[in-house]
Amino acid sequence: MRCTVPTAVATILLAGQALAEVPRVVTDTAPVHSLVARVMQGVGTPDLLLPPGGSPHDASLRPSDAQRLSEAELIIWTGPDFLPWLEDSLTALAPEAQRLALLETDGWTRLPLREDPAFETDGHDDHGEADEEAEHGSHDASGTTDPHAWLDPEVAAAWSEAIAETLAAADPENAELYRDNAKAAIAADAEMTARIAERLAPLAGRPYLVAHDAYQYFETRFGLPAAGALALSDASAPGPARIAALREMVEAGGIACVLTDPETAPDLVALLRENSDAATAATDPDALGLEPSSDLYPALMEGLAAAYEDCLG
Repeated sequence: MRCTVPTAVATILLAGQALAEVPRVVTDTAPVHSLVARVMQGVGTPDLLLPPGGSPHDASLRPSDAQRLSEAELIIWTGPDFLPWLEDSLTALAPEAQRLALLETDGWTRLPLREDPAFETDGHDDHGEADEEAEHGSHDASGTTDPHAWLDPEVAAAWSEAIAETLAAADPENAELYRDNAKAAIAADAEMTARIAERLAPLAGRPYLVAHDAYQYFETRFGLPAAGALALSDASAPGPARIAALREMVEAGGIACVLTDPETAPDLVALLRENSDAATAATDPDALGLEPSSDLYPALMEGLAAAYEDCLG
């Protein structure tokens, strides 16, 4: 039967009302945005607060960011242990918005911050008080938990469930779709994790260095512990004594690979690899170089696995 004009208009109005009920969601970083976008597929699209390509550790909010926060009804972010500078802005600009700090959710295993990024390798832990103060003083995390938890797909699964339940409570009419989307994403990630584990298994036991101590969750999930890190946090620079100790390890042939990231100084990596056969490969743990989308998270994990294969294989 053909719709009359009044019926069609009523249908459009009802659709508009349903759309208006979808909460305005703002996320902080690209990995979190991707997790939320997957859960919201078919309902809406979350906003991304921090622009692609920019480091989350020294970002500053633009007027458009402040506007987005002021209009947000739900803010899903990594949490103050990762971006302590953002907490005051959320309180000031979005005092009425509901917040979900993913690092504060349940259902996943937290890993503690590692005190010494040299990880007690070859006894080279005498990097000096000045080095230690510089590295610890500039660490982004305000707590004791390593905040880079999204690099474990099983953590991402727990976060996806928390995201779905939070959205379901805020938007009951679409609750079932949020939960179904989360289940589908978790199932796809489980298959991805199995593939990555199979690819990386032959690389176990090969020593390597990372630019900063951000890979612990990935290392633990796939059984590839790093031999050390140039710096404790994303925002700190290694001191001369640490560089000398790590360079000695590389020159002695005890390091097969040095992984870099977008915030690593190329000349520092070149210095470490000088007079050695150590390979190198670029990683992007914060997804700074990826296009924000629902597909970003699996692309991030697959890209990280490929970098490990290139460098250690």
